[in-house]
Amino acid sequence: MYDLLAIDIDGTLINFEQPDISERVKNAIFKAQEKGVYVVLISGRNYYSMKRFVEELKIKEYGITTNGAVVIDLKTRTKIIETCLSKEMASDICTIIEKADVPYAISADLNVYATEKHAEFSSFKTLAQEEDNLIIIENGQKYTAENHINKFVFVADNEKLSLMYEEIIEKYGDRVNVEHGYEFHMEVYPKTINKGVALTALAKQINIPIERVMAIGDAENDIEMLKMAGLGVAMGNAINNVKDYADYITKPIDEDGVAWAIEKFILNK
Repeated sequence: MYDLLAIDIDGTLINFEQPDISERVKNAIFKAQEKGVYVVLISGRNYYSMKRFVEELKIKEYGITTNGAVVIDLKTRTKIIETCLSKEMASDICTIIEKADVPYAISADLNVYATEKHAEFSSFKTLAQEEDNLIIIENGQKYTAENHINKFVFVADNEKLSLMYEEIIEKYGDRVNVEHGYEFHMEVYPKTINKGVALTALAKQINIPIERVMAIGDAENDIEMLKMAGLGVAMGNAINNVKDYADYITKPIDEDGVAWAIEKFILNK
């Protein structure tokens, strides 16, 4: 039996083609909660970007955001854990991104920030659809210099992403994770955090042994949590190298893969 169920959002619960959680998946999650299972959404999104899904699934305890950089007590909306890039490193990474002249957004505190120019980019317009989520700033460099930064997200073609990846890794490869999210999207955040580290810390805090944790995901930033969970489940639509780290591969998102996994490993036990 699993006592803690961690579920990624994008590519797992929803995607661009299926922007709403299916009824079958919702019902499976509700039944798991009725059995006493803690359900935690664990996402690269910041809090306000995932708030709608937390409320829709009636999750009232904890949330893990920004690839594990922020763990939130949902009752009080306070941060239990927060990890940030150093000011110097964040400022230099912002310079690299601006030099490449690509759209980017900054995750800080519980929100996501972008200049007016970049806020018009389609991916970031999607973030703006969530209430209180996307905040417009005048200058990304100035904001980065004055605030604690959890993560950068930027968008470019694969050639440009490869060049930026090499530059950031060469300078800060021992201190940051640089990972692909959706196609043409890349994320940079502290190496000391990932979804696996955050999920382990939360499980310890609520006294749940790691072998009684089940995690479901689809992307590179889900690998560490799939590795550390007692049961790591990859979506059928997951990136191939992500599947290599899973204990079980469920159906893809358009076949309610999350529900399949919950029904098999939690509801039928």
